[in-house]
Amino acid sequence: MDKSLTKLAILFADVSGSTRLYEQYGDTIARADLSACIQLLADISSGLDGETIKTIGDEIMCAFEDPVKAALTSTEMQAGLRRASEDGDFKMGDLHIKIGWHFGPINWRGDEIIGEAPVTAQQVIGRAKADEILTTRQSIDALPPAMFPNWHSIDRIEAEAWDGELEVCKIPWEQTGEETQISSIPMAQMIPAKAKLTLSYDGTSFQVDAQQTRCRIGRGKTADLRVNGNFTSRQHAEVTYRNGRFYLRDESVNGIVLVDEEGKLKRLRREEDVLNGSGVIGFGASPDEDPGGAVRFECG
Repeated sequence: MDKSLTKLAILFADVSGSTRLYEQYGDTIARADLSACIQLLADISSGLDGETIKTIGDEIMCAFEDPVKAALTSTEMQAGLRRASEDGDFKMGDLHIKIGWHFGPINWRGDEIIGEAPVTAQQVIGRAKADEILTTRQSIDALPPAMFPNWHSIDRIEAEAWDGELEVCKIPWEQTGEETQISSIPMAQMIPAKAKLTLSYDGTSFQVDAQQTRCRIGRGKTADLRVNGNFTSRQHAEVTYRNGRFYLRDESVNGIVLVDEEGKLKRLRREEDVLNGSGVIGFGASPDEDPGGAVRFECG
């Protein structure tokens, strides 16, 4: 993190009820699931240009130069954890988090971030409940007006970081009843409409963007991009455009091998990752092992 910065968005996310989880499931299972949960949150933050400052057991602290990215991260953390829980990624079942963040002045004490932003973010998360995202009126005012049209003030308390009042606000990331989840809808408006991902295979290409938000990849006839690799499944993977990012999700038995433009290799098995820059995706094997199952991607 650039130490010349004097203003940051600081975000805290806590796993709710972790003490009870340890008591109910035991140290081994609880520790493994909570570690996986925190890593998921860190990956989401990193995918939106956030920096993980520290993790302490069931809590993560992240910093962002751009408050819009902090807001996007808060909603994607909630939605991402909901998806992971529904997919059965945790032995303890559904996990829940509460989030509090604030965009404001900071100071540096060595490598430590101190000052208004972390103190206020910590104060805000102290008011949050499971599945909630809370922030401050100052942070809301730093966002584009169309981003969260349904935010609302929930409390006014004495600020710990300054003399005066702190207005605590709630950001809705889902709706209940007949309304649908809204975590991704407003955020897409904040990302340049020209963002696109091009997938190229055997002389054909498929573009994913704000209008065409999904591409199903596999050998089957229903695939948007049909890939005839030796290890490719009928429905092998899906690329989706959410919150201005392009997500690749493995849905196969053989997994995915992702090679970025620098040659760095990453394997996915029933997991999801963000596509950045350019590179090659191997479906079921690495691109070198099975060139016939390799798709080139480019974000631009």
